[in-house]
Amino acid sequence: MVDENTPNFPTASADISNTPAVSTTLLPVPPADPILADDMQTLHSIINAITPIDGLSIIAAVPTEIGYIVPPTPEQEAQIAAVISGWANLRAKNALMRQINADWQATVAAGWTTPYGWKLGITTQDVTLLMGAFILAKEAAAMGLPEVAAIIDTDGATHALSLAELTTLMLGYGQARAALSAADAAVRQAVNAATTLDELNAISV
Repeated sequence: MVDENTPNFPTASADISNTPAVSTTLLPVPPADPILADDMQTLHSIINAITPIDGLSIIAAVPTEIGYIVPPTPEQEAQIAAVISGWANLRAKNALMRQINADWQATVAAGWTTPYGWKLGITTQDVTLLMGAFILAKEAAAMGLPEVAAIIDTDGATHALSLAELTTLMLGYGQARAALSAADAAVRQAVNAATTLDELNAISV
């Protein structure tokens, strides 16, 4: 539970053992807000990598206490204080990453429209299957066999393509898939590299 009426805010390095249970919310018991719970889990993981902890406490969506398993060293306290001071940045980054993930899922669901008007999937599995069909078509051509490949679109319909047609299709597909992946990777990199709220707010997703 979170007691938003608690008048005294302990420091981030305070030991939660001396705080009444009513004013604390300890992970893995999350807050009611799933987004806040996700952000707190990220914070928990970062701090736990510095020194083992068994939970966090929040007041008005702000981390206020940490349950240390072993008292941290002064160096660890300094590292954790820096992490806590970046709580607003962490939440902003998580919000952007959630949007980026949702956008990527929408991109994957949309697929890639071929020059023929039908669509191909762009998941890793889709890429693997298409590459397999291309390789088989090339091997068939090398053996003097009919070089027709059967390609299945996102609606489950089958399309017969010659090796030349499939080669052209593969070139366009590969370029489009690479461009989508590069754009997704670039915005993720920008979010990870940002160190201030201004930098994060300037990122367009």
